[in-house]
Amino acid sequence: MSNKIKITKSKIFVIILSFFVMAPALAYYNPGKPAGLVNDYAGMMSESEKQSLETKLVNFESQTSNEIAVVTIPSLDGDTIENFAVRLFEEWKIGKAKNDNGILLLIAKEDRQMRIEVGYGLEGALTDAQSFWIIDGIMKPAFRQEKYYEGIDQAVDKIMAATQGEYIPESQASKPSGGFDWETIFWLGLFVVIWLASILGRSKSWWAGGVIGAIIGVIFGVGVFGLIGVLIGPALGVFLFDLLSRREIKKSSKVATYTFFSTVAGIVINLVLAVLMIGIFVGAIFV
Repeated sequence: MSNKIKITKSKIFVIILSFFVMAPALAYYNPGKPAGLVNDYAGMMSESEKQSLETKLVNFESQTSNEIAVVTIPSLDGDTIENFAVRLFEEWKIGKAKNDNGILLLIAKEDRQMRIEVGYGLEGALTDAQSFWIIDGIMKPAFRQEKYYEGIDQAVDKIMAATQGEYIPESQASKPSGGFDWETIFWLGLFVVIWLASILGRSKSWWAGGVIGAIIGVIFGVGVFGLIGVLIGPALGVFLFDLLSRREIKKSSKVATYTFFSTVAGIVINLVLAVLMIGIFVGAIFV
């Protein structure tokens, strides 16, 4: 009976993990076959504006061989702007294959997201920091005033200038500032949890599971989800930790009982801490 339960839980875990891993790939869609260098699927520019921009980009390509494509789409349909830009860049084969000198300016109107995807051949001329500055300093202010063409046209001018060696400012916000890389911390923390669960499971330490699970719950609640996470994070952290650790423990009624009480104790401790933290938070606001 217990073996069947283990298999079921494992399958569920794999299915959930596969869903999150495959979600970005399933969300991407090709907006259509490119008709020139300007493809305004979101209807953000007039016909005359698109023609003017197309002429500028065609002339630039004939002079430098560098290809700049401007694409607007209604939405990302749940995908990330980064993944969408990379997939579209590859499918449309922007730039010359030999030189990889293409640049994609992608705009998702409803999501209010923009991305400048640069081919390897031009990465030295147009850096990520400069791309961030073009989006943040030129496009976003114009878009807030619904001056879409002006923002796109000025951004294209700066992209052209950068590829020709002209100075383009670099946004400090896009540079590493010595802060925390939360994505790396998340995966590292997940690895540590599984590793500790394996060790404690083999040692049959019933109290350690509850204590460490409680600590993980507090860190998870405070660091990731803020005040709401303080309430649900601790219980979730303890539950997941004990679930993983019990997979390594030889089943016996005594160990199962101790593990159950350690889980309950961890949850109670964290709920008390959550109440105290909420009290401190509320006090800081109203006092």
